[in-house]
Amino acid sequence: MRLIRSPLAGEYEYETIYSDARYAPWNLDSEFLSTHKRIKSNTLVDLYRCWELWTLVEQTQKLRGAILEVGVWRGGTGALMAKRDLLTGAGNPVYLCDTFEGVVKAGPKDGFYKGGEHADTSIGIVKDLLSSLSITNAHILTGIFPDDTAHLIDPGVRFRLCHIDVDVYQSAKDVTTWIWDRLVPGGVIVFDDYGFQGCEGVARFVGELAAQPDRLILHNLNGHGIVIKIAAAG
Repeated sequence: MRLIRSPLAGEYEYETIYSDARYAPWNLDSEFLSTHKRIKSNTLVDLYRCWELWTLVEQTQKLRGAILEVGVWRGGTGALMAKRDLLTGAGNPVYLCDTFEGVVKAGPKDGFYKGGEHADTSIGIVKDLLSSLSITNAHILTGIFPDDTAHLIDPGVRFRLCHIDVDVYQSAKDVTTWIWDRLVPGGVIVFDDYGFQGCEGVARFVGELAAQPDRLILHNLNGHGIVIKIAAAG
């Protein structure tokens, strides 16, 4: 559990969360365990959230469409999702977007982040990881997304799954705004930072989405905030 002291923490309730749940299906999935072993040093995302991304790749394959990740860092979760997509036989495009220069768009709605954090990476590190896993369906877009690189994605591409790991309010909002009309009905957006102290801006943004009629919001105790696109009522 990440615990970061934040000047905005008083606006939200945070506590260390324990669960009595013991079901651990990841221990029965040899492909996941093998892949996770190879990517875990390239991500700050724990096993439980990695497992959720792994299963969502398979579940959303029913919808068809590409996968988008914004906030790649050293490529761990992006490689995990791309590998799972290949193993299902789909081989859909997986777009991995990062500045490789750290967090961008930090602002007054954020707590801990000021900009430039998590810059200890490079496109070479990500390429090496993808190559080591024989991943052929991943496309790396370098720059601020969507501002600098969204135009590199064909306008006709539709998405079934989006993983947003950007740490701050404005960046999360801009990615969501860009992808929403491109997300197929039933498509899923996963906000990695939703449940973690220091990322109050992301929790604030996801909370703002809750009243809108065309989406369901799930608060997962592993820290993920999950948004599912549905048809608007009426």
